[in-house]
Amino acid sequence: MSHLVNYHVRHSINIGDLFSSPLLYFDFPGFQTEAKDIDDLPQEKLPDQHLILGGGGLLFPRFLGGIQHLKNYVNQGKFIFWGVGQQSYKDPSLTFSQFDYSPYVESVDLLGIRDYGVGLNWVPCVSCMHQEFDRPRVPQHEVVVFSHKKFRIQVPGLPTLTNESMDFRTVLDFLGSGETILTSSFHGAYWGTLLGRKVIAFPFTSKFYGLKHSPVLYPVKKWREKSYKLSLFGKTLYESRDPNWFQCEMDDWRSWLSEGKNYPSSLQECRDRNQGFYQQVLDLLT
Repeated sequence: MSHLVNYHVRHSINIGDLFSSPLLYFDFPGFQTEAKDIDDLPQEKLPDQHLILGGGGLLFPRFLGGIQHLKNYVNQGKFIFWGVGQQSYKDPSLTFSQFDYSPYVESVDLLGIRDYGVGLNWVPCVSCMHQEFDRPRVPQHEVVVFSHKKFRIQVPGLPTLTNESMDFRTVLDFLGSGETILTSSFHGAYWGTLLGRKVIAFPFTSKFYGLKHSPVLYPVKKWREKSYKLSLFGKTLYESRDPNWFQCEMDDWRSWLSEGKNYPSSLQECRDRNQGFYQQVLDLLT
């Protein structure tokens, strides 16, 4: 029996990473399947091993060495990218159009990239296949806030959740409870759109610009580090900054509500692309 290993980000407190594995949604008859973290790299070549990379924002300098390492350990097997995308934190909108995919995708046998409009085979995140999207949900609030745990949107008085929540139904119930979603989470934007909601996204990396069914992209002018200050009688005794926690400064988000769009066919379109890619994978491996 051949061995099929899916490498993606698994040692993560981010629900988007954990639910982006195709092994969660598709069967591969005749293959022994296993999911591994992208940082748990193989130490020896296995003759009957096929590798799937993805999904997630793995086209990022931190992962390039690991991706090239995996290529070198495919021995007679196939190397497949499924729903992976770029990620750059510097000038996100400009970087998206200038991103160089070639160091990552060379020598890949089958390519499925979640970034739309970049001249590569578009395969959106496979999490669209989750059966929870088939449960009807009725909005309870005009606006809800779903934040990335490190890049938070602060809007007092609105229902709020972060992508640290690990229960898929809980997250989709929350996203579905809003008519419009404010989010700094890529998967918050993606899943909210698949649920038929309007989305205003706060893009801190280039990955937001690759969503085919684009949310409103708020022109984020500044993310600032969260600071901690201890003062006494007006004198600062202690101050520090947390480089892993940023807060979006904004005051005009309501003026963007009228720009939001619904994409009623987005769920079926994303599922069709993944179903088609699944068949391509089976054809390649068998």
